[in-house]
Amino acid sequence: MAWMRRLLPLAIALGAGLAALLWGLATLESIVIDERHQARDGIASQEAALAEYARRTLELRLQAQLHDRTEALEQSLADPLAPSEGLLLVEGDQQRLPPYPVPLPGDQTPARALYDEVRAHRIPPGLEEGAPARRRVELVLELRDALERDVRAEIEEATWALLRHRTMFVIDSTLDVPMMVAMLDDFSEHSRPTPELMAMLLRDGYGRKPNVQLDALQRLLLRRRERFSAADFEFLAERVTALSKASGVEVDDFVAAAHPAAAEAIPRPRRVLEPMLLDGGRWFVAPHSPTQLRGVEVDAAGHVDALQDEMLRRGLLQPEDRIALPPLPAASDLDSLPFEVHAPRFQAAKAEAEARFWLKSGFVGGCTLLALGIVVLALSLQRRRNRFVELKSDFVATVSHELRTPLASIRLMAETLERRTRDVPAARDYPQRIVRDIDELAFLVENILSFNRLDKGRWRPRSSDVELEPLVDELLEDLPQYGFDAVQAECSGLDVIVHGDRELLKLLLRNLMKNACTYNERRPVQLELRGHTERSRFVLEVADNGVGIPAGEQGRIFEDFRRVAGTRARGSGLGLSICRKTMEAHGGRIRIGSSGPEGTRFVLEFPGAMVRPR
Repeated sequence: MAWMRRLLPLAIALGAGLAALLWGLATLESIVIDERHQARDGIASQEAALAEYARRTLELRLQAQLHDRTEALEQSLADPLAPSEGLLLVEGDQQRLPPYPVPLPGDQTPARALYDEVRAHRIPPGLEEGAPARRRVELVLELRDALERDVRAEIEEATWALLRHRTMFVIDSTLDVPMMVAMLDDFSEHSRPTPELMAMLLRDGYGRKPNVQLDALQRLLLRRRERFSAADFEFLAERVTALSKASGVEVDDFVAAAHPAAAEAIPRPRRVLEPMLLDGGRWFVAPHSPTQLRGVEVDAAGHVDALQDEMLRRGLLQPEDRIALPPLPAASDLDSLPFEVHAPRFQAAKAEAEARFWLKSGFVGGCTLLALGIVVLALSLQRRRNRFVELKSDFVATVSHELRTPLASIRLMAETLERRTRDVPAARDYPQRIVRDIDELAFLVENILSFNRLDKGRWRPRSSDVELEPLVDELLEDLPQYGFDAVQAECSGLDVIVHGDRELLKLLLRNLMKNACTYNERRPVQLELRGHTERSRFVLEVADNGVGIPAGEQGRIFEDFRRVAGTRARGSGLGLSICRKTMEAHGGRIRIGSSGPEGTRFVLEFPGAMVRPR
């Protein structure tokens, strides 16, 4: 449809503009989104920095607490009777502190059986002849014999022989402890050993070299408790406790260590390579060596409170800010402690960033809707305008078409009147003037119809071979009928054939020639038509000696309905517009070569492919 063709250029232009605008708005929206992300990331980085500071400071506090308990750990490691509350010590896979015994499986009591054999004055079976363990039993039995004979010298000699053997040979604790307990029971029943000797054997220990002590029974039994079954350990611990109490040797700490209150295994990973918190944050542990893990019981909540106070003093937190450590799992790396920072200022900053984001996004969205509305409104207005133009064109075409018939009738009657009044002097030249005016009006109507068809795209060029020189001669012969008798034409280079629409080319040259005669105050009217080839194009120059076109009008003279201001000549202002549209229909163009008081020279440039010599 014609109105759609008229609307297409505007739609393309508006579409391109809208696409550019939408691209700009999309870029702006991406910037707004980036600002939102940057604001969020900035707030998150501040929270992360505070949380990281809290983690590192807490680690330093825990390391300091563990360091403060290092001496106690070393003492507990050396002495099982040393205080060990709040200490954790793991060697290999065995938890030493807090004491968590792992008795041997089964219900057998080999230590009790060995004790009974020695007390029964028998050598237990299975001891190899000459082995240190068998010799130890023999020395114990010799001491028993000395005790039964109650010979003090023999008792002392047998006792020191046994002690010397114990310092020289270290045998398995599952053999040593039952035999020593049996020996002390015999000693206590048959004699009254000195308190010093009992303290040495039960608690203080002794040795053959300085700074080298053999464990007394209390410490030895506690240190090697995992080598005994539960029943054997209870039996031996009971006997050691009874002997200690009977001899006045301190025993309370031994009893407490032998029966720890609700001792449990602390859950821990199979391998601990870095400092971490265990048991929901109750224990802080750190590897001391490839086989040893040390730790201390901590108050994580108390440390967090102290840490918060420190950060407040340093200005890292505001008075209304808080840090928190949520419940921890069984094992937590210090590097991943989930510290939470509750800061109203951060929440307010987040809310403000969100508000700015939605405000700017709303602005971008509003601009987008406004742009779409403008495009729709512009297309609607242009469509209405095109519709009005189409209605106007249809009206002009209809009126012009309807004028053709009466004009033809009037011309016919004027010609008849001219013939019949040729010999009447009173008629003068009135009929001839009527015919000339009718021809002028007919040319005007023809221009309007041609413009309308070209403007609405209804005229499709019907190309054929047109000889240019005969066409120009024909137009020159027609000029007198418009009242232009004194015309001198000079033609050159027109001996060519133009492959184009004859009617359009005729209308083109007629308008140029008629304008040259109409806008001219000189007589005769001089026309010059000169054709030549220039850069693969055929150029036709049409020059006249008319009044010329003012410089201010030259840029708009080819517009529709444009007439040169100040002229009194009649015209529709469509002639040069038709020339432009005709040249465009043939793939060429028309322009003003020069114009001044001496006349105007129009330059018509045709594609070289459509022109050939005749």
